[in-house]
Amino acid sequence: MKNRNLATPALRPLDDTDVTTWELPEGAIARFGQGIRLDVQFSPDARYLSVATKIGFWLYDMETLKPRALWGTERGMMNVATFSHDSRWIATGDQDGVLKVWDTQNGQCVTKIDWGGTEKRNVIFHVHFSPDDQYLAASGFGHSAVYAWHEKPYEPIRNYKLEQPNRSDYRKEGAAYDRYFPIAFSPNSNLFAYVSSPETVMISNINTGEDIACLTGHTNPLHTLQFSPCGQSLASASLGATIQVWDIQSESLIMTPKSYEGDRVRLVYAPDETLRVADIYDDKVVIWEASNDKKLDTFNTVGTTTDDARFSNDGTKLAIACSNRKIQIWEEDTLTTKSFYSGNRSVPYSVAFMHDNKTLICGHYSGSGKVFWDINSRQVQRILPPEGKRSTSRKCMTLSPDNQLLAIDMGDNGIQVWHIESEELIAELIAHEHGSYSLTFSPTGEYVVSGGRGDELYIWDVACWQKQHTLIGHTSSIEAIAFHPDGEKFVTSSRDGTALLWNVKTGAQISPLPLPDTLEDASLYRGEPEVIERVINGGNIQWKNNQHMQSIVFSPCGNWIAGGLGTWYAAGLTNEIRLWDTATLETRMILLQPKGCIRPWALAFSPCGKHLASGAWWRWGLDKAPIHLWEMPTGELRHTFWGHASDVQDLAFSPDGELLASGSYDGTVLLWDMKQFMGT
Repeated sequence: MKNRNLATPALRPLDDTDVTTWELPEGAIARFGQGIRLDVQFSPDARYLSVATKIGFWLYDMETLKPRALWGTERGMMNVATFSHDSRWIATGDQDGVLKVWDTQNGQCVTKIDWGGTEKRNVIFHVHFSPDDQYLAASGFGHSAVYAWHEKPYEPIRNYKLEQPNRSDYRKEGAAYDRYFPIAFSPNSNLFAYVSSPETVMISNINTGEDIACLTGHTNPLHTLQFSPCGQSLASASLGATIQVWDIQSESLIMTPKSYEGDRVRLVYAPDETLRVADIYDDKVVIWEASNDKKLDTFNTVGTTTDDARFSNDGTKLAIACSNRKIQIWEEDTLTTKSFYSGNRSVPYSVAFMHDNKTLICGHYSGSGKVFWDINSRQVQRILPPEGKRSTSRKCMTLSPDNQLLAIDMGDNGIQVWHIESEELIAELIAHEHGSYSLTFSPTGEYVVSGGRGDELYIWDVACWQKQHTLIGHTSSIEAIAFHPDGEKFVTSSRDGTALLWNVKTGAQISPLPLPDTLEDASLYRGEPEVIERVINGGNIQWKNNQHMQSIVFSPCGNWIAGGLGTWYAAGLTNEIRLWDTATLETRMILLQPKGCIRPWALAFSPCGKHLASGAWWRWGLDKAPIHLWEMPTGELRHTFWGHASDVQDLAFSPDGELLASGSYDGTVLLWDMKQFMGT
């Protein structure tokens, strides 16, 4: 193995640095963000680092700390990307239960094994090549398999299943871990270790299928297995940062079980047979030699640590990802660390353009702040709040009509109002007990309306930043708020399944929006004939109590209200966009969604009002989540954009209508070229 020549991956040129243009879907001109990060892995020679994300997997050059390739964007949603021992191949396991092998010389997928079927439990957690690169193993929830992946058909030569695994076994308050159901090959590629119960390790002979050892003793579910270089012992780690080392032949412990004090551990054997342990805390990492309990190094991390951490094969390097987008590299030779931005932010739940058509604001979840992108340079201009605690809410941000102020929900700290240019905090609005869920400036700039995660709904006077009205009507969280262009009335939608129209000056409820089960006039439906027939015959009635609108918008002219209805129940048929006449509140049209489209909960009218864009959630069986462009007022489906690997959270048109921004649960924002649809 030591004399094996390692292949060099085919990479992009060093001067090709604009990752916002790499591997874009058809119709998109830029991508902000590099996808939610799910795993990191070193190449065998530690020259490269694979970063598995929800949009594909990236390869980083460890010398320059720059991305050099992005592969696998056709589907994305990759949990892991692992190099073969000769670096010729990379195996990936995704959240659809699909195992793929990629040729590093050209970035092409050469093998695809669908081992998960359509069961959501068969997400792939671990992928390993055998040391001789002849076998490929994967594991998921209660299932491990070994393949001779060079041979077709790709049927497992060994299959190991854990009967009826219980997810509750893997939940422990205050503890973090790697992934369920770990696997490992022995150095000679003949033995395979897997879990036969949450706390039990079995070792099987790959050639005969015979189980040769059963290792018990852990009291919590296992998450890591590691053979020693000689193949005679096996190290294991369980939930709660406890490790054990076993002699395989005698099935006995050769080291007293050791529990570490951090939140999680990572294991690796150095070439000299010493076991190294990374004891990972929220803000630091301690490197140990486990056999003699010797501390090798301690370093502070550049941010709060995540579960993504891996040693290099020889144990001389450790890569650990932090929640602030940085990946930190520890190196034994220098006992120092270096870090770089991986470009992976959290989920962009909200998007909004400024009037200049050159700036896009992305509202991120989990403390990443509201990010201002310069569209021309594709660089970050600023982040609000600039420092300290940042918003943890979802869509909760709103831009004032003059583009000078940005209001942000701050969770327990209420709503903050920031002056954008000076980055000064000018007001704090304290009212919502559990934080806001929706937040909107009125078109006149006189009011802010905020909806709570409970049933709280308030109108604020901008002149004095005081609460003016408390509105009573909804019985659950306020999902969306939209103002009529005249600024005098607004509409709200709630998790309780209702939508209400309000007067902003008086705070009085004007009327609920009617939601009839079916429409008597079948001509008001748009969609596939069989779907229309099914709905007219009452196919949606059983789901009525579960439906709600997570997005509701007025058309630019104010004549239409559009709301996307869906249900959390995946089998529900209620997936439609309703359009009401603002003057009469009568339903004028229902856009029934194409097959496979669920939860059309992101809506945006084009500035000219001629198009309505809708973004849906991903559904099992699709490669991408759809964004539909509907022609108004006919309701004709003009175009479908396929780009995001996961649920579309929000949509926004640029003021000139030339761009459409879409934020997705995959951790990216795509900019779509809309000029071809203008004037039509």
